[in-house]
Amino acid sequence: MRSHLIVIQSLGYGGLIPFFGCAFLVYWFDQAEFWVFAIHLYAALIISFLGAISWGLALSNQDMPRSLREALFYWGVAPAILGWICLLLPQAVRVGPLLVLFLLTLAVDTYFSKRLALPKFWLKMRISLTFGAIVGLIAAELAY
Repeated sequence: MRSHLIVIQSLGYGGLIPFFGCAFLVYWFDQAEFWVFAIHLYAALIISFLGAISWGLALSNQDMPRSLREALFYWGVAPAILGWICLLLPQAVRVGPLLVLFLLTLAVDTYFSKRLALPKFWLKMRISLTFGAIVGLIAAELAY
C-alpha cells in the first residue's frame, strides 16, 4: 500500500481542483449560476463515489461478518440517492444538504474505517479532502 500512497494522494487531492476551480469561476466570470450548478453536480458525484468505496470494501472482503458486509452494501448506495435528491432541490437551498452529506459520509467512513482497520492514512486523507470540498462549496456559495 505504501508504494501506491503517492498515486492515492495525487488522485485524491487532485479531486479538489473542480471544487476550487468552480469557486474561482463563480467569482471571476459571468454565468455564475452555471458554475454554481457545476460545483453542486460535482459534489453530488463525489458523494456518490464515496458511497461506492463502501460497496467495493464489502465486495473485496469475503471474510467479514455478514451484518457488516450488508451494512456496507446498503450504505454504498445511500450517498448516490441522497446526492441525487440534493440536485433536485432549488439551487438556493442545495448547498446546505450537500455540506451535511459530506459530513455524514465522513462520519460513516470513520466508523467503517475503525471497524475494518483500514490504513490510518486513508482516514486522515478523507478528513482533509472533506474539509477541502466543504471549503470549495462554501467559497462558491459566498462568491455567488
